[in-house]
Amino acid sequence: MSRGGTRRACAITWCLLALTLTASCSPAPAGEAHDLVVSNQTTLIVSLVVNNAVVRTVPPHTQELVSTSDLPSLPWSVETRSASGRVLSHMTVRAGDVAETALPDGGREMKGDVVRVDLSCGRLDVWSGPPLLGPPPGPGVPNDCEP
Repeated sequence: MSRGGTRRACAITWCLLALTLTASCSPAPAGEAHDLVVSNQTTLIVSLVVNNAVVRTVPPHTQELVSTSDLPSLPWSVETRSASGRVLSHMTVRAGDVAETALPDGGREMKGDVVRVDLSCGRLDVWSGPPLLGPPPGPGVPNDCEP
């Protein structure tokens, strides 16, 4: 497959994944916590750390959903770390960050918290609420995938 074809297939896969997740996730009531999702499309083993405690280890090229029942109460300080403990991403999730709003045209809009990192060895996304859509992964920088 050509490089353009590979990128197009990757973009289509990401869109389908996002649509599937959006369709299958029912929103929690306003002000309540929502699940955390980690999409580790890198070659690294990543630890998900919430409020300074490891709650999940996410293997390369996998996606993990962490239920609110496995998490402390809000707010959450959420980090992803490499095997050596290097912080790859950080975000804070507070009560009310994930919300659904009615639009004038009758549609609905959801907002949430998300952090994305494009590394030379792949993309790492973490979110609470709706997933982040966007362009194909960027190139990263040399040596950014060292453990």
